[in-house]
Amino acid sequence: MTLRIKVLLGTILAMVGLLSSFALGYLSGGTAVLNSDENLSSIVTAWQIITTEYVEPDIIDQAALAEAAIKGMMDELNDPHSVYLNAEEYQASMEYDDGRYVGIGATVQIEDGVIILIPYEGSPAALAGIQAGDILREVDGQSVAGFSLADLSPLVRGEKGTTITLLVERNTSAQPLLFEVTRDEILIPSVTSEMMDDIAYIRISRFSERTDEELEQVLKNLGSAAGIVLDLRGNPGGLVSSVINVASRFVNSGVVLTTVDNAGNSEEYNIIPKVVTTSLPMVVLVDQYSASGSEALSGALQDYGRATIAGKTTYGKGSVNRTFDVTDNTGIYLTIGRWYTPNGRMIEGQGITPDIELELTGDEAISWALGFLHGEA
Repeated sequence: MTLRIKVLLGTILAMVGLLSSFALGYLSGGTAVLNSDENLSSIVTAWQIITTEYVEPDIIDQAALAEAAIKGMMDELNDPHSVYLNAEEYQASMEYDDGRYVGIGATVQIEDGVIILIPYEGSPAALAGIQAGDILREVDGQSVAGFSLADLSPLVRGEKGTTITLLVERNTSAQPLLFEVTRDEILIPSVTSEMMDDIAYIRISRFSERTDEELEQVLKNLGSAAGIVLDLRGNPGGLVSSVINVASRFVNSGVVLTTVDNAGNSEEYNIIPKVVTTSLPMVVLVDQYSASGSEALSGALQDYGRATIAGKTTYGKGSVNRTFDVTDNTGIYLTIGRWYTPNGRMIEGQGITPDIELELTGDEAISWALGFLHGEA
């Protein structure tokens, strides 16, 4: 399960609640650090002035004021990976960790303020015609310019069977494209596989709670396979624990990744001994939409010389994020550290540069990987 640490901000129903919430600054493990900064005093002063002097006190919604204040602080960070989660978004984040939700079946990445879609295979978005790399411009006629992930979520999620229209730009089309997508329950894919002659093709679409168990079953049935093509293209990441478990299927010992927090403290995540492992030759396919956990895994396999990484430089999302409870049903998804590969390479903003750059996409890249493992590339 994703680690959630309760931060006692509350709904700030009274000024005293606001003061204690911000002043104590609870950290993991419940350690409190008193912040006497005058900036905190200015927040409290503004709260007092608004709630006691505004001309129409009856219309003041203190919970809404508190939410607006938190949103403002999150916006000021200018970090697309750090967002405030209202009740709906908070619930959606828990459903995502569970691997099931109702929506269109696509992950999104924000690059230079642009929202890029990557649909899951067989999802409503994919069936409607959305392709990886499509740039989202409008949802039901509403522009999404400047939207964060939290802003977008309530627009694309909804009741099963309802429809939305998405206006996208595609680099192969001169005109914007309009697609109608019917929302459905999405079982977020994790591991799929098939044998291609004597090579096992394994695709990991995201790192969920089920990924390691699913991968173990695949590895148990490799039979006389001569090699593995591990496809991480379009993989947005997922649970760190899942990444460690997966890496442990391919590497026997050592560090998978290291995290460094804002105080410079580092923590190493090591290989976990497994019964079912493999030492078969591997090619790992990545692209510009491989992010977060998929970058940590490919970076570790590259540093240990365990696999040949092929494709395009990955997305460069190497931040450690954690969901903190604000109230019982809202939260903050916050960047609290950076990831580094076993050799100390920072992933954030850099990505993983493949050993072999490929312009090939789709099945052509898979065919290349099969040939490489057969000594033909």
